[in-house]
Amino acid sequence: MRLGVMPGDTIPAAELKSEGFDGMQLFWGMGEDSESKDPTVAAIDATLQAGDLALTAMTLHIDLVGTRGAIEADVARTVQLVERTAALDGRFGDNPQPMLVWHPSGYPAGDGLDDVAIFDGLCQALTTICAAAETHGVHVAVEITRAGSVGSAETFLHLQDRVGSSALKVCLDAANFVPDRTPLERAVRILAPHTVAAHGKDSCFQANGEVDTYGPTGSGKLDYDTYIKCLLEHAPVPYFVLEYYKSREQLLRARDIVRAAMT
Repeated sequence: MRLGVMPGDTIPAAELKSEGFDGMQLFWGMGEDSESKDPTVAAIDATLQAGDLALTAMTLHIDLVGTRGAIEADVARTVQLVERTAALDGRFGDNPQPMLVWHPSGYPAGDGLDDVAIFDGLCQALTTICAAAETHGVHVAVEITRAGSVGSAETFLHLQDRVGSSALKVCLDAANFVPDRTPLERAVRILAPHTVAAHGKDSCFQANGEVDTYGPTGSGKLDYDTYIKCLLEHAPVPYFVLEYYKSREQLLRARDIVRAAMT
């Protein structure tokens, strides 16, 4: 299991290899005018080549569903980005095929909320997206997050039961939903057959059990020794990608915590 990073300027790309990092996860555009923010192939290559890095995944933050079900414009954009991710083949290092990580932007909110329609719409959206992913040889990895439309390991399993696609996978970021949604060891075990990527950050909680803050590895309550050992035993992904660091010191401390847990 190699280490990767999210984009940042805490360590120059040319120095990442010497510090033990072999890959970087990059992002398609998000928010308003998202298409205008998409990186070009040339920009992606320049970023990777600056540090001789593999592309661990392309990431897409998008809703896919609203209060009444699937958002067709979001589905169409995601299908387009599945195709563009496929066109980046050859840059994904030890990953067996190109990967698009889908991070749900948030659970729908507003008047007329219909939870059944939301789940049905999510199944509809991902069925369409994964059909394209199967055609183009892309893994679509859901990043489970308590704030989003896929908020627990069990919700993902229900989703996979309905969608039934070999392209639908998991990007496991335990701090996003452990322990309040699914206990740590159980989450890794039951998601292992579907897990193709993993992230490292940390979380702190308020007295009422809600998340207070997210931060870099080692800044919160996640049991990293158990997390990494469970990954190595049940779901040894090609890349473990560190995030939420804001300084060189935070990144290197996170690296050392993960390395210690891997021994």
